[in-house]
Amino acid sequence: MVEVLPAILEKSFDAIQQKLNRLKGVSKFAQIDVADGVFVEEKTWNDPKQLGKLLNGVKLDIHLMTDRPEQWIQDCNSSPVFRFTFHYEATYDVLRTVRIIKDLKKEVCVAINLDTPVRVLYDIINQIDVVLIMGINPGAQGRKFDPLATDKVYELREHDDNIKIAVDGGITPIVAESLIDAGANVLISGSYVFGEDDISVAMKSLGGEN
Repeated sequence: MVEVLPAILEKSFDAIQQKLNRLKGVSKFAQIDVADGVFVEEKTWNDPKQLGKLLNGVKLDIHLMTDRPEQWIQDCNSSPVFRFTFHYEATYDVLRTVRIIKDLKKEVCVAINLDTPVRVLYDIINQIDVVLIMGINPGAQGRKFDPLATDKVYELREHDDNIKIAVDGGITPIVAESLIDAGANVLISGSYVFGEDDISVAMKSLGGEN
């Protein structure tokens, strides 16, 4: 069994709240994607001041698909947030960004894009909680999963038995099976999970124990 994390990518606060309401009593955790239109072409809801209003018991992983994520972390820090995810490619100083998050007593997840080799993380892997391997180019939901991500999971798991490995993008039950076999611990799904009438059933079909 793996952890399945529902992903929310929306352009309005109301749409985020509606999806979180669907998760109440179904999942204790969710990821909210924040895109600035700079690091990725798409632009999502990105008003950190509203995060504190999302008090329905669901803990949040804030996925910063933003340029210079270190400039967003303080503003996004609120009580529902338990983890920050930022992209290795988006900051000039990865370890400084890690320290900023750790100083806030939050979990740290570092994401890498499809064209970034996993070896770039080997020197810092003992300082972070999760590695996120993107299964698509970051941005809009609904894109097709790239099998290169599965190879990267295998490679990272061979390097480190203990690190938590997450994969995000294009996750379906068939894809999930191969990723679990490769060593993934966390599967992040937006389109598939929220596209089903019964979110709980959808999460279990991905191997989740939620």
